[in-house]
Amino acid sequence: MSPEKGIITTHNYPDNPNNESENLFFKAAKENNIKVLKQLIGENFDPTIKGALGENVLHIAALYNNNEILVELLDAFPFLINKPIECDAYKGETALHIAIVNQNAEMVRELIARKADMENARATGNFFAPRRKGQHYYGEYVTSFAAYVGNQEILQTLVENEAPLETQDSQGNTVFHILVLHQNKSMACKMYDFLAAIIPKKQLSYLETITNNDGMTPFKLAAQQGDVQMFEYFIKKRRHTILSFGPLGSTLYDLTGIDSWDDRLSVIDIICTSNNNAARNLLEITPLKELLHYKWTAFGYKYFLLCTIFYIMYTVILTLCCLYRPIMHTFTYQDGKGNTRKPLYEAYQTRNDYLRLSGEIIVVVGGILCLVSEILQFVRKGTKHFFGNTVTGGPFHVILLLYACFIIAVVILRFLSSDGETIMMSLALISAWCNVIYFARGFRLLGPLCIMIQKMVLGDLLKFCILLIAVLIGFAAAFNVHFQAMNTTAVPSFNGFPDITFTLFQLMMGLDSLPLPANIVMPKMILVLYIVYMFFGFVLLVNLLIALMTHTHFRVTNDRTTLWRAQVAATTIMLERSIPCRLWPRTGIPGELLGLERGKWYLRVEERNNTSFCLMPNIQASSEPSRMEHYLHEYHNQL
Repeated sequence: MSPEKGIITTHNYPDNPNNESENLFFKAAKENNIKVLKQLIGENFDPTIKGALGENVLHIAALYNNNEILVELLDAFPFLINKPIECDAYKGETALHIAIVNQNAEMVRELIARKADMENARATGNFFAPRRKGQHYYGEYVTSFAAYVGNQEILQTLVENEAPLETQDSQGNTVFHILVLHQNKSMACKMYDFLAAIIPKKQLSYLETITNNDGMTPFKLAAQQGDVQMFEYFIKKRRHTILSFGPLGSTLYDLTGIDSWDDRLSVIDIICTSNNNAARNLLEITPLKELLHYKWTAFGYKYFLLCTIFYIMYTVILTLCCLYRPIMHTFTYQDGKGNTRKPLYEAYQTRNDYLRLSGEIIVVVGGILCLVSEILQFVRKGTKHFFGNTVTGGPFHVILLLYACFIIAVVILRFLSSDGETIMMSLALISAWCNVIYFARGFRLLGPLCIMIQKMVLGDLLKFCILLIAVLIGFAAAFNVHFQAMNTTAVPSFNGFPDITFTLFQLMMGLDSLPLPANIVMPKMILVLYIVYMFFGFVLLVNLLIALMTHTHFRVTNDRTTLWRAQVAATTIMLERSIPCRLWPRTGIPGELLGLERGKWYLRVEERNNTSFCLMPNIQASSEPSRMEHYLHEYHNQL
């Protein structure tokens, strides 16, 4: 809070008889007029008077860096030291907060020496609210204020006087979380290093494990924000170089908080469920890139390919069961015979019927399993991450849920001998085959195209359909008004509102011409409506859809590869947690085998000229290893 935007710009006391004296009191504190201030103190002036924003005279002295005035006031009125500002904008801010923001180290030391509250003083006003609600989010507590302004001297003074660092604000953030959220990343990294150097290592380890209200440690918060610089800073702190030989090096990376094996809110989970485009770029950083590459190539791709084959076989069984469902000839049309569904007691009699029954059982069991699985994921992830995230599935979750419901509806309607079975069966077939697109994410050739389809369907096509429905209803009603007064026997395509709506849709898509007989004279207004509709619906709306899709194509082209890699990462996590541990062992090396911290797992990465590759069993790092690389591999084999 700077003096230019300070809290003393408006003082008005229109009904107060002591208005002049009060203004002198605040003016003396502002202008550092010690003589006038002592005179007012000698006149037993009330020090608890408030300004327009709920500030007292001590806040004014701190705001304008008037140390002498502040000392004089505290000598006379020591109880003012922890009095906060009371207005909504700066609620909770004390003189110590103001001194820290002004980076007045001398004033900070004076206030601390006089027992200023460093533990409970919290600036919770709207001005300091997080995200977009406020202007500056400093973290409420004095230690967070000092870290945010980047003053090492003040921060060290606070720490030396035992100011608590583990205190969490209303968002659950500590001083380290505030540094991660800082806009000046270079300064934040320097302050992080400085703070880590002046506190015990054990306390530092504890502070780095504190989670905020969203379950984020400082490291995970950097991943959620998509902050590449801060994330790389944390990764660098986790590195353990075990060998360096010229351009070659072998490094161990601590996987705590990164690997999804035993952490439901790991860094990989956060990146995959984040809507922040910048967060997905973190997947290209070592060791995330090497970790996911190994998991996918060693286990993920094989199991995903197996799942794809099983699902296609399952869908083929569904299709065959629908195509060869029990029907019989019961009536005759003018052009041929008509078929109808067999009663339930006649549907399963022959050998082929029992063969079909086995397929139907497989289909129904699969549908129930899909429904249960999707419901469990919905409960665990919530609506936002379950339906609204392209990386984790997005619209395919909806399709799979609908498919499971359609299958259950088919079973019920078959037992009830209802003709609605055919409708549900056709919808189940459409949803089942559309869901095959989901499995395209595992293949480099089709995965990015799957991303493009999702973006266009959920973005452009959805907006277009909203406009299309409004236009169709309006013009269909207008046409219907005119055709109601005519004999529509000769023009069945315009017989009623539903038929007119379908006809106009065909006209807009260019699937049909105006179905009006040449021997019937139509009102001129119908031709006018047709011309206007074709211009508005066909020329304007269809070309608008083409333009929207073209724009989406160019916009997503640069991001689709990144999105596809994030989809592969999300698929890898899903498979890892679904497959038994015996079939998918944990990736990495236990810390106790390396002489490092017990309970932690590490990933060994070979680095050469700023490029990295992960050394794991059965993975060839280079087709023609050099002599130095050969020595390096031999050294590791002896470890």
